[in-house]
Amino acid sequence: LAVDVQANRLFFEHYLGFRSTERIVLNDGTEAGMWLTCTNKSYDFAYTREAHGVRGRFHHITYALDSREAVLQAADVFLENGVFIETGPHKHAVQQTFFLYVYEPGGNRVEVANEGARLVLAPDWKPIIWTEEERKKGQAWGLQTIESFHTHGTPPLPDDFGTRDQAENAIAGTDDLGKKGIAS
Repeated sequence: LAVDVQANRLFFEHYLGFRSTERIVLNDGTEAGMWLTCTNKSYDFAYTREAHGVRGRFHHITYALDSREAVLQAADVFLENGVFIETGPHKHAVQQTFFLYVYEPGGNRVEVANEGARLVLAPDWKPIIWTEEERKKGQAWGLQTIESFHTHGTPPLPDDFGTRDQAENAIAGTDDLGKKGIAS
């Protein structure tokens, strides 16, 4: 997550040699998302705008699986083991990957997805620019993006758990007195 997506993109492009493959640009010109690569993959990492304007929050990590079928098998494994599935399996509009999101015990979002939908081999590749109107349509196949996808990040905000201490205790799996609880 980033408070200023464009500043992050420019840093990675100018100082580290990354290339932008896709971006989300709002009607007012603000960049709300970007996907960057330093290889021939369609992206190595992405930043999206932090909904609350808080620096240093994490959205998710992605594990690339070999196929859509592997993502479906992961969904079955999660379901059989009581792991909460936040959303999916579905297909992203941006990047076209088939995906599934869950939360690990520490509260971080984890995506399992098929490997990137394409390779970027052209040295003069022009980034795909998604408009605000296009992104409001949701994911591929018309599925609306769930609200928590835009608001959940770690560490939790104080309002999510009350005080900053309560939020930090929730992350650590302890109660207000510092004793380990069920979450540990």
